Amino acid sequence: MDYDMPQLRQLVQKNTEKINRNELMINQMRKENMEQARKAAERYEWLENSRKEHDRWIRHIRETLDEISQITKQSQIEQEKREQKRVQEREQERQEREREREQERQQRAQERQQRAQERQEREREQEKRKRELDAQFAETDRLIKETAKQMQETNQRFLELKEETNQQLKETALEVKRLSRQLSGTTGHIVEGLVSSSTKRIFQKAGLELHNSGRNLKRSIPSEKIAMEVDVLLSNEEMAVPVEVKANCTEADVKRFLHQMGHFRQLFPEYDGKEVYAAMAAINYEKGVPELAHKEGLLVIRINSDDIFSIDPFKRDELRKF
Repeated sequence: MDYDMPQLRQLVQKNTEKINRNELMINQMRKENMEQARKAAERYEWLENSRKEHDRWIRHIRETLDEISQITKQSQIEQEKREQKRVQEREQERQEREREREQERQQRAQERQQRAQERQEREREQEKRKRELDAQFAETDRLIKETAKQMQETNQRFLELKEETNQQLKETALEVKRLSRQLSGTTGHIVEGLVSSSTKRIFQKAGLELHNSGRNLKRSIPSEKIAMEVDVLLSNEEMAVPVEVKANCTEADVKRFLHQMGHFRQLFPEYDGKEVYAAMAAINYEKGVPELAHKEGLLVIRINSDDIFSIDPFKRDELRKF
């Protein structure tokens, strides 16, 4: 059935709104999945907030464990270096004190007693520092054990989330396929309506007066196993132009149409004695398809920059006659 422009715009708008709602629904589901993954990953400042596949999470967890191990080893190395430095400093101080004591042997007993008290104070401080370091090492060991346990719990949670996410993705994929099938059928009828209502004007601007038109014309010869459906057929007293209409035109569509056009005169004998050309019309062409259609001598109809159908420039003597 033919559509006038207000009906077409309304139909396009409804389908666009339906697509937008479906996209919002899909995006909401993705956001929920990402939020679940983010909550699971918040327990570790090393983990990224990501919704990528679970193997990357596990790899990241392993990298985090390696990083913790490296940090711990580096901390131990630095602590040992500091301890060695302190030992060296203490040794240097001791040697200096021994030289001073050798040089100042004759100093008063009070000074010797004071130095002994200072030495005892330093030893107490060293013992205090040692106890603090032991406590820090014990706390570090405890944190490492807790981290390992939490990593194990998180890994289990990731596996559960992966299973839930996979199920949700399967359900989403089924819904998207269903919506795509609905959208594909509706879009095809819309494009046929747009082309049918515009073709006479399009060809008139190109210098071809085609007065008669028809849509969805089906013919077949069962005994020879050939059949053809013409989306739009324009004609006048001298010529006929079947038009193949696609929402998205591919190279395979062009080749299939050319094959069908090989049976056009056999299926539509009423056009014997007239020149027969052919045209492709689409909202979108895949890369290289318009050039292929031109090369095969087909007329090419497409939407221009003003969202209006127009026909590509052509020379009549370069068009293919069927």
